Amino acid sequence: MIGLFKKKEQNIKLDLSNFFSWIKNLDKQKFHLSNQDLDKRLSQSKLVYKFLKSDKGKNLLNSIFLEMTDIGFPEISSKTELDLLIEIFSPETLNQIFFNPSNGFNNSNYSGKFKQTIKISENYGYVIAPKGLVLIVGSSNTILPVITSIILSYICGNVSVCQLSKFNASIIKKFIDDIPSDCTNYVHYTNLDHNIPSDESLLKELLTQVPWNVINVWGGEEANSFYFKNVAKNLNRPKIINMEPLTGIVIIQRSYLKNNLNEVSKELAISISEMGQQLCSSPTEGFIVNDINDYQIDDSFFNKLVDYLEENYIEFTDFEASYFNLDRMLTYAQDKNSKVYNSKKYGNKISIIGSYSKSVFSDSDDNNYLSIHKRRNFLELINTSNFESLFNLINGISSKNTHSEIKKIQTILVFGNKEFNTDVLKLAKNTGAYRVIDANYIFKRHPLEALDGIHLVNEFTYQISVVGSISYN
Repeated sequence: MIGLFKKKEQNIKLDLSNFFSWIKNLDKQKFHLSNQDLDKRLSQSKLVYKFLKSDKGKNLLNSIFLEMTDIGFPEISSKTELDLLIEIFSPETLNQIFFNPSNGFNNSNYSGKFKQTIKISENYGYVIAPKGLVLIVGSSNTILPVITSIILSYICGNVSVCQLSKFNASIIKKFIDDIPSDCTNYVHYTNLDHNIPSDESLLKELLTQVPWNVINVWGGEEANSFYFKNVAKNLNRPKIINMEPLTGIVIIQRSYLKNNLNEVSKELAISISEMGQQLCSSPTEGFIVNDINDYQIDDSFFNKLVDYLEENYIEFTDFEASYFNLDRMLTYAQDKNSKVYNSKKYGNKISIIGSYSKSVFSDSDDNNYLSIHKRRNFLELINTSNFESLFNLINGISSKNTHSEIKKIQTILVFGNKEFNTDVLKLAKNTGAYRVIDANYIFKRHPLEALDGIHLVNEFTYQISVVGSISYN
């Protein structure tokens, strides 16, 4: 009987419009964009490319470059990221994204203009429509993915709200606000820091109360867990597009390596160095498939790889605290009979390990490893005899302490002949990898390719089917 008299818990909902002025205008903005031709926004976005190539645009990019380096982004990585940012707006890139045969949008190409209403047959057609309201969650280590999502969401006709890291939020907002595009009018910001308890509570209210259609999360395991847990309470059931924690590997054919030693060493070194080895595509584990029994090239290859890493070396201030664990890790590898190759110039800051049959760190305890997120210019290359054992090694990567947060392999960088590469493609299907690439695509992406198995423009739109004898223009 006591339960009958127990005071009911009060679920008092906050009036979010008291905290976010843009909330009151969301429906009006969604209505306006849904009635506007997609081609108008696409054409406008192409003009941004011309602006970014102008003196005014270059000044904007230079100021953003300086802000990025001021907060700790490496200079070379910042320049690369901004160069790729410019290319997003090139007419060629935007045409490839929006008239892409691999995502089905090529049906919309009507003499170079985007046609939203498509007739397939006498009794069937469809209209491409925006999803409506998109929440974009950014990570702190890059600006390119979030800006890409913002631009593509806008072109597709959505209103976007951004929950950004405090480290790069001002940079991203500055870019969006300063380019000549109406995009800035349809992009809003939460300005919340989830590390502050009051802000976190408000963010949870946003996630559960606002009728989101899509939530695009760029972040690690902690971020993904937070958003999945809280969005589950949203009665609108928004779709979550989570760019989960992924990594890259490199697979090398020994016979190919023997005949192309310098090329493989140089290109692999650049791939390891790119963005401090912190990309989802960065090779953090490597495999040499021994199709021939010539091991004499090992010392030459590893030493040459170290030499090229020296040429591309960048000092990372955030790596200082990891040196002690790195030394212990390398000592452990040597004690377990793996070969360790270091730089004569930079010491253990450049380290390559040669192991046999399995990773030397497969059975390491908590004291003898360094997470891939705390490593730079480091790679273990494991010799294996065939693709069956390679399959088992790849599937076991996420069970290692070094790769504990990784869900799966995003990118396979391959060095081999045509037959070997064909076998790697089969392996990619078996392991669930998303990309098989040459060294030119570690950082940049081809405009036609899917993003970790999905096309954002498909996720930001939906099809309205028009069926039967309905006449329309």
